[in-house]
Amino acid sequence: MIVRADGEYIPQIAEIEKAAFTDPWSEKSLESALSEETNIFLAEISEGKVRGYIIGSCDGYSGYIERIAVNAAHRKMGIGTQLLSAFENALPETADSISLEVRASNSPAIGLYGSFGFERAGVRRGMYSSPKEDGIVMIKKVIK
Repeated sequence: MIVRADGEYIPQIAEIEKAAFTDPWSEKSLESALSEETNIFLAEISEGKVRGYIIGSCDGYSGYIERIAVNAAHRKMGIGTQLLSAFENALPETADSISLEVRASNSPAIGLYGSFGFERAGVRRGMYSSPKEDGIVMIKKVIK
């Protein structure tokens, strides 16, 4: 079940964050993201456990996905697709696109985004550190 995240889920989200990213956000950063009014912060919950989450924002016209991760034990179960769909559905009617950046080497994520309708729109050279790597910019047009 996908729900709006709240403070009780932050410790579990922080654990997934640490396992998924080389530059994980701290619990404090996650709490800050949760408190931002323009943010969309969703979690996929099963039996009281967070299996995945997505954090993004919208300025009213463009959605932006900042973080999305699924617990390694629950990957390849459609949770990432469910989170992307829930994020898109949470956008205001005025939103016409969603963008994100992804490490150039993250083929599974690039494949997921492509299957969800995202297209490559550019490259940000040296965007990531630890290790240093390019970021692929991907955009999806939203039709509501």
